Amino acid sequence: MAAVYRVETRLLQLLGAIALIAVIGVLAILPYRLYSRDIRHATVQAHRTSAVLLAGISHAIAQGEDVTDLLNRMQGIGELRVHLRPLPEGESHPLARESRGTSHLDGTDLTYMAPPIVGRDGREWLAEMHFDLAPMKRESVRLIIDLVLAVIIGSAMFSAMVFWMVHVYLVVPVRRATHAIEKHDPQTEIVKMPQFASEELSALAEAVETACRAHHQAT
Repeated sequence: MAAVYRVETRLLQLLGAIALIAVIGVLAILPYRLYSRDIRHATVQAHRTSAVLLAGISHAIAQGEDVTDLLNRMQGIGELRVHLRPLPEGESHPLARESRGTSHLDGTDLTYMAPPIVGRDGREWLAEMHFDLAPMKRESVRLIIDLVLAVIIGSAMFSAMVFWMVHVYLVVPVRRATHAIEKHDPQTEIVKMPQFASEELSALAEAVETACRAHHQAT
């Protein structure tokens, strides 16, 4: 004889598995994609900011001005550090042959190395900018947590609604029908089945009453 199980138990197991798969899928895909997107966005913004800052520094150096105050003001606009140093006489930096700078990401520290800046006296200066992406990372992590919580809450609400519908519209009516049949006196003519709201269970109740009536008439 096959093992007997409760519909509600199997339903809870199924809904729990669906919710678990949804959460695991979100955790497996969402954090990486969101974080990668935010990193790309922050890198692009850092490059744009670097271009603006580099234009200001280049202009100041070309005019022979003291850039100390300018650098201090630049570093006050956000999570940014600027290091500016002159290249020793006769030294040539590899970026001197490039028209664009390079960037390197180490954790949440984005380093942008600009091409050497040529001063009025022909001396070259090297500007290195460090952007702290930790605030962006915190925002990304908070967004990921919010989305995961939304998936968990949504899955729980969906599971609860499905369980409630199956319990109210299937399990409870079947139990009522079973109870009515168990109380039936075989000597009576008609099994009095409860009234059901659904078409399917109403048809089942009518079929049971018809079968019982036919059986009573046959005997």
